[in-house]
Amino acid sequence: MTPPRGRRLQSSLTEEEIRLLTRPTELPPQPWRYTITPNLVDSLTHIADAAGQMTAAPLSYYRRKELEARAKRMRILWVVGWSWKSVKPEEVEAVLGGARLVDKREPIAEAIRRAAVVEDALAHYSTARIGGDNRLTPELAMAYERASQGTSSQRDARWMAYSMRERGKVLDLHKNASKVPPAVKVLFDWTNQDPLVSRSAVLRAATLYWGLKLLYPAWRYVSVVLHHELRAGRLDANGLLMLTEATVAQRELLDTARIDLIETDDGDLTKYFELFTSALWRVLWERLEELGRARDNEEHLPWKIVAPPDALDARLYEVVERIGQAGSAAIVVGLGKDAPPLRTVQRRLQKLVSDGVLAKRGARKNAVYTLAGRDGTG
Repeated sequence: MTPPRGRRLQSSLTEEEIRLLTRPTELPPQPWRYTITPNLVDSLTHIADAAGQMTAAPLSYYRRKELEARAKRMRILWVVGWSWKSVKPEEVEAVLGGARLVDKREPIAEAIRRAAVVEDALAHYSTARIGGDNRLTPELAMAYERASQGTSSQRDARWMAYSMRERGKVLDLHKNASKVPPAVKVLFDWTNQDPLVSRSAVLRAATLYWGLKLLYPAWRYVSVVLHHELRAGRLDANGLLMLTEATVAQRELLDTARIDLIETDDGDLTKYFELFTSALWRVLWERLEELGRARDNEEHLPWKIVAPPDALDARLYEVVERIGQAGSAAIVVGLGKDAPPLRTVQRRLQKLVSDGVLAKRGARKNAVYTLAGRDGTG
């Protein structure tokens, strides 16, 4: 029905909500600025303390790897859930283990695989240079953004098939091909040139997240930028954070760049920095409390599970974790050119099964190994 001329329909949106919906998706004009306030200094100090405690958390090797894997699965479930609300945790587990879903659920499986590609790339690129500079680059940010979107061409489909086999450098094909928009270059240039922001992992993460969230409002997994910077800056060195809006603090952290963007329209980032760092501090402390409970739960476990592994056991565990499920021959291939003989690998795999670290299905040549408690088939 056409409303009568001269009459205006009443809007149910607030003035602020209308501004958020109609504001341009572009960076504010420079100069950008901020003030070092007591609240900001206090939050940054607490963040440094919490990050140090997280890094030094007295967890066993296998428990830490288990928590890393669980955090990864929860992040994938959250990302896929934006488009597919019916996705189930067991489906994520199955697809990560190499299984296929029934035909009508295969689009969900494809979304899970794509989210896993980004996660594998995050794990690689945020820690690729030991002791070096692993901070986010504009080329990698654009590669993350492209990889997060749906497959749109035959070339992307081929890349997906490739990346599921070579998970170590899954974004290399996109990094070289990705063009950096001028606005993204401006964002990174300012971030890298500001005397304080360039040296603060927290403020650098906050600035890049703010800018990319503004420039790409449809990019659901833009929080991968936060994960990358927090890992590269050793604030989440082991990848244990789960920014999935599961708690009030997580929601506030992820929403700060959206809700409070209005206050940065004139280029003043002070209020945004204060809110971001306050929320991040609470997120880290929540995770510390969870890690404390995980440590308490280890006390009843057998010593062989809690004890640190030697180099070969650790490599075997990581290969099985990466592949999901595999026979001994595939595991040898996964170990690379310096792999020990097959018989040595088979003996070690059997030892890890006996210790309760790995699970085995099948016998002899048909044996398939998975992480204990995860059958890899969903």
